[in-house]
Amino acid sequence: MATVVAAATGVAARLSSPVAAAASCSSRTSFLSGRRIAVAAGLPCVERVARLAVEAKQGNAPVSALEESVSQAFNTLTKSTVARNAAIIATNVLLALPALAGEEKGKIFDFNLTLPIIAIEFLTLMVALDNIWFKPVAAVMDKRDEEIRNKLLGVRDNSGEIKKLQQEAEAIIKAARAETTNALNNTKRETAAALEVTLQESKARIESELAEALANLEEQKEETLKGLDKQVSALSDEIISKVMPFSV
Repeated sequence: MATVVAAATGVAARLSSPVAAAASCSSRTSFLSGRRIAVAAGLPCVERVARLAVEAKQGNAPVSALEESVSQAFNTLTKSTVARNAAIIATNVLLALPALAGEEKGKIFDFNLTLPIIAIEFLTLMVALDNIWFKPVAAVMDKRDEEIRNKLLGVRDNSGEIKKLQQEAEAIIKAARAETTNALNNTKRETAAALEVTLQESKARIESELAEALANLEEQKEETLKGLDKQVSALSDEIISKVMPFSV
């Protein structure tokens, strides 16, 4: 079958110029299910090639007959434009043999090499996606989750540290208040003692000055009294001498 497909491909390569014409003639061609294929009225060689291709696919006709039919069709189809268009259609038929093959009645699945190939492709795709997409994404998500968890734990640890610092600050403030109170009390005591000493000194000085002033006043009083006694005696003598002109 590979030789037949190669021959059909060679026919398509030699007749590739009228591909657009073959596309425009597609309305004259239809693929029917089952074993019957009708292609372009008046082209029995193409119909025979398609029929032999289907039979060869089903194992009802030898491959040599199909090769001979392809050669005859090639020699016949290269002589006219319509034949070239039909050759393109026949080539498409040969390349689409799996789609044209008749299915057995009651057969749902065709277990061949396609199934393991699809399974291998699926597993390969799964492994590739796992290595290329899912693992990196999972790694990024795990890393982000770990960072968030560490940040949350850090916040919790910081709360304990903040509480500890707050307690230390309260202890420092309390100690500062106690120290300030003690300093104020000491200052008050020292000031009171200094004021008391100054007061005692001032009191003693004032008392001393007062005693000295009183002593001076007493001396002045004594001197004044003595002077007054002398003046009183002299005044008395003078009064007596004036009152009594003669002496007794």
